[in-house]
Amino acid sequence: MLLVHGWGVSGALFEAQIDALAPRYRLIVPDLPGHGASGPFPKHAPFSLLADSLAALIDELELQHPLVVGWSLGALVAWDLLLRYRDLGVAGLVTIDMVPHVLNDAAWSHGLREGSDSHAFGRDLEAMRADWNAYAELFVPRIFAPGFDDGPGGRLEQTRAIARANDPESQITIWKRMVEKDLRGALRTIEVPALCVCGERSQLYSVAACEWVAAQMPHARTAVIPGAGHAPHLEAPDHFNTVLSEFADSVIENHPEITLQPAETGLD
Repeated sequence: MLLVHGWGVSGALFEAQIDALAPRYRLIVPDLPGHGASGPFPKHAPFSLLADSLAALIDELELQHPLVVGWSLGALVAWDLLLRYRDLGVAGLVTIDMVPHVLNDAAWSHGLREGSDSHAFGRDLEAMRADWNAYAELFVPRIFAPGFDDGPGGRLEQTRAIARANDPESQITIWKRMVEKDLRGALRTIEVPALCVCGERSQLYSVAACEWVAAQMPHARTAVIPGAGHAPHLEAPDHFNTVLSEFADSVIENHPEITLQPAETGLD
């Protein structure tokens, strides 16, 4: 499994999957360019650099039939990866609470909630440039379901710390590239088995948006995690891990050449 994190954070937010799933599956959990331990995202680089970095990683590690799991920005990168690198042998795809175009307009209402359009996009950029730490304090709670607060040292506080540690210029550049991306018309060409997971109480995207995404891909279905927000793998890890494992095993059943032989640690 290649686990790809969302915008503004890092692969560290897959800790609950690492703890639960590494004994059974081999997990690869990178930090995308501009995030976590990776270097800055070049100011003039295209969005495709993100998918290119994953393709290079798959090639370097000689991964065979990977299952790509993308959360938020990671889902957009995963779609871009499958569309641009069709010979990678990806066995399956899991997307977590994401749509192929994030801004709304008169003809598109499945983007970010709260009427996020080109005007809201401009305000967000101004806020990021003015004070990245303050912006991180505000956007991180929206990752979770409304009212989520697990106290000092909990997942909310940890996520804020991860966000604050990221390079602001990289986040601004990637945000701009992300909102420019539009893969709505291309999803129908993604032929691999796919699972579209979303949180029932997501503050960013609706369940209807998740269902729309699944309807576009020929071999996709939806899984809604009750009570969770934009990050069901963080908020309801046991439920999410069960759903992910069941889907992974269904993919394995269709690929007799795949065997479950985890490495000693199960984790890269």
